[in-house]
Amino acid sequence: MKFFALIFVIFIAGCHSEKTSMQKFPPASSTTLSCHSTSDTALTVSKDDGNFEAKRLVSGLLIDGCGNDEAWANAPWYDMNYTWLGSTVDSTDYHGRFKLAWDSQQLYILVEVIDDYLQPTLRDGKENYWKGDYVEVFIDEDNSGGDHKFNHQAFAYHISTEGHAIDKNTLKKTVFFDEHVEVKRTKEGNRYYWEMAIKLFDENFEEDAATNTPTIIFENKRIGFSIAYGDNDGNNLRENFVGSKKTHGDNNDGGYINSDVFGSILFLK
Repeated sequence: MKFFALIFVIFIAGCHSEKTSMQKFPPASSTTLSCHSTSDTALTVSKDDGNFEAKRLVSGLLIDGCGNDEAWANAPWYDMNYTWLGSTVDSTDYHGRFKLAWDSQQLYILVEVIDDYLQPTLRDGKENYWKGDYVEVFIDEDNSGGDHKFNHQAFAYHISTEGHAIDKNTLKKTVFFDEHVEVKRTKEGNRYYWEMAIKLFDENFEEDAATNTPTIIFENKRIGFSIAYGDNDGNNLRENFVGSKKTHGDNNDGGYINSDVFGSILFLK
């Protein structure tokens, strides 16, 4: 009996969440999870200007991809459905929204995406990271704007299905910035939840340094911020790019170069 009880416990734990580290996720027909307490009928707020507010955590938050922490229950959903590239998609193919929270050490984001086909980000290799499905988080720590394509004035983290944070470095190479972002992802049918904790680094971040100190987040601080989803339905290209504000630079694709086009987050008590 002890043996069968142990097997049952292991099975239940395995169903709780899908680990993101270096493995592919099952297709949408895999086991349905039940860890999410968020409501489909909750109001979703749209912000044309992409300027958002985040409330400070009053209790702990576990990054497990479940989104059932108390902090999320009290945070509003923000819309992530402005078409930046591609044609307007049907809500059964894609629909996205997100929540925000913070403490002095990290920015927390919960993303909910309905996607009828999940394409692994790195299926075609690291250099094609922008062609697969991914959540892209744009952060300008001091909200000062400017070019950041091959420097760290700002970051454009492509959060992959495999759990990596991908961007360009100062040598113009595609690299992982996994030490900046902790992420877990789970699914319920065709609904995916990406839960992440992001450390903020300023323009003084040095890639070759032994250590880099994240900046402290405090009340009334404002950072540059946008968030988007790259959607690929299996055709070896980014078919749609859908984001959190109405426009995002030249042809709505300027965010990976110029942080002037970002929206913002104001951190509140």
